[in-house]
Amino acid sequence: MRTHRASAAFLSCALAASPLAASARITIVNANQAGIGFNDPTAATPVGGNPGTTLGQQRLNAFQKAAELWGALIDSDVEIRIKASFEPLECTATTGTLGAAGPSTSVQGFTNAPLPQTWYVVALANKIAGRDLAPTAPGHIAAKFNSNVGTAGCLETSQWYYGLDNQHGNQIDLVSVLLHEFGHGLGFLTLVDPETGTEFLNDPDVFEQHILDTSTGAHWNSMTAAQRKASALRTGALVWDSPSVTAAVPGTLSGRPVLTVTEPAALSGDFPVGTADFGAALTIAGVSSDLIAAADAENADGPTATDACSTLDNAAAVAGRIAVVDRGECTFVVKAHNAQAAGAIGLVVANNVADTSILGMAGDDATITIPIASVTQADGATIRASLATGVAVRMRLDPDHRSGADAENRMLLFAPDPVQPGSSTSHWDSSAYPHLLMQPNNSSDLPHAVDLTLPLLQDIGWEAAPAPEPRDAVHRVPRDVSPRPLGPRP
Repeated sequence: MRTHRASAAFLSCALAASPLAASARITIVNANQAGIGFNDPTAATPVGGNPGTTLGQQRLNAFQKAAELWGALIDSDVEIRIKASFEPLECTATTGTLGAAGPSTSVQGFTNAPLPQTWYVVALANKIAGRDLAPTAPGHIAAKFNSNVGTAGCLETSQWYYGLDNQHGNQIDLVSVLLHEFGHGLGFLTLVDPETGTEFLNDPDVFEQHILDTSTGAHWNSMTAAQRKASALRTGALVWDSPSVTAAVPGTLSGRPVLTVTEPAALSGDFPVGTADFGAALTIAGVSSDLIAAADAENADGPTATDACSTLDNAAAVAGRIAVVDRGECTFVVKAHNAQAAGAIGLVVANNVADTSILGMAGDDATITIPIASVTQADGATIRASLATGVAVRMRLDPDHRSGADAENRMLLFAPDPVQPGSSTSHWDSSAYPHLLMQPNNSSDLPHAVDLTLPLLQDIGWEAAPAPEPRDAVHRVPRDVSPRPLGPRP
């Protein structure tokens, strides 16, 4: 996801990916002033392969690691500069922005451009043109990360993990978040405003060529602004249309997580569900039981009797069954802990927000051993309406359908209703499982890998061969959009 640009004093300090280990040279340009961010002199103990002895050094080393990982995967003869800083970003005690990155400019009409009057992020345009089209710019990608994480008033129970080994435990792995954000800077995004459907300066971007609305059969670059605006809300119908990504889906995604209702007959069928970063993984065999509404006290821990934010009052009814609770107030881990302590063999969390997208649940607790799934607010209401007469369910994986893909194995793009600016359309859908690097919310179980991100980047030109005759390049700065969140939170 992306962020706004702001003026900053640039220091001469820079780190470059090793040319011996990478096919693209990615340089981190330190945009922090003395004493803060990358230059923070606070003493730090080396951790997880990061030898830095100050906070600033460890941050810079983590950026270097992410740059090296991407540099080994993409091919460019032109250096890619990332203007980067650590600074305070939007935050509250429980929610906040981890970081944001995106292209500093977009380009069309450059030498060897495969598509005319089409916007390309500058790092990709440079690769195709074979030269730096923005030689005086401090960075081709702009990145800002939150220096306040873990301090008073900003994600107070979280901490950055600066280790390079992905052994982050309950902390937030900076390298994983950086891999995501650098992916946006390399071109995993559309410049279309999903709230209006308007193209950037009324011309398409290369990402649009592969956005297909299966409900209409039209790609975004052939639609009007009004059609794109409507399309951006079609959860489950917006897909990435390319043979390379589609071919990689079966080897990447598992079966689709579902909640199968077996009784009553009027409600029988599969409800799509989201998954949690913690707890037992869903299986094809699944876990079967009656569904029971958990009940707890309305108190300071949670204001409703359905949020499971405190010890359950109906533990005897919940024991040996699958509990259903509502999202809100406390963390998903707390809800799961209280349900498990009452003897539940599984947990279903109903969203408390009218959102058509599937809710992923962040958290980390090795003591949680039951499976956890989420349903939309609408599906939760439908299921709760039948609890009085009995609802039998099975939490399982559907092996006949891939999670996060349509029936033809095309990857679903994130298209919630209502639109989520900065997240809608420029990410894989939140229903993909296992979790993918370019899903909209940060997941704690991501490896230091780029999964389906690489074939998508190849689709937009990182492997494209030069073709048309040279033209004069035209530069524009993309619109501001929102940054990557840590969530979803309670």
